Amino acid sequence: MTNKNFTILILFMILVIFSSCKKKEIITHNYINEKDIDKKIECQIEFPDTVYLNKEYDGVVKYKSILDTITTSFDDKKKKRYPIFYLTIVDKPELDYRHLKKMAKIFGAHDNREIPFYDIKFEKTGTYYIDGIINDYVVIDINKRNERGEELVREIENEERVTKKVIVVSERKNKSQ
Repeated sequence: MTNKNFTILILFMILVIFSSCKKKEIITHNYINEKDIDKKIECQIEFPDTVYLNKEYDGVVKYKSILDTITTSFDDKKKKRYPIFYLTIVDKPELDYRHLKKMAKIFGAHDNREIPFYDIKFEKTGTYYIDGIINDYVVIDINKRNERGEELVREIENEERVTKKVIVVSERKNKSQ
């Protein structure tokens, strides 16, 4: 083999290696740009500002997530999505909120815009906060298997804290009494 042929063979192998690496990068990044994963979920809690003592209320978290760019469907078998809301009632929100998941009620989304929550009741008057975390989680089947034959998936998770101040008052007595 001459030096010229050997050089061509080496250049060809380098070209194959670089093109195959580029192909892998496209596969892992074809759904969402990595830097966009850090973007926050836009959200707000719709719940009365003032409620009555010992009365049950329902509310809804309205949200818009960057993961909508992957899928808005909850029925897609290749891109499974699981948005949930961890809800707690506290006297005062703490800066470190990761512990909320351990003591929270969990509510699941019905669609990609709203997470309803139910039966919220306050047993003392005063100022409280609905303090929670929205967790939007997607599992993507990338149609590949590892060397052991196990399916490979990509997981993307996005979280955002959301709080709402609520004043709890005693029920008004009827003026005619």
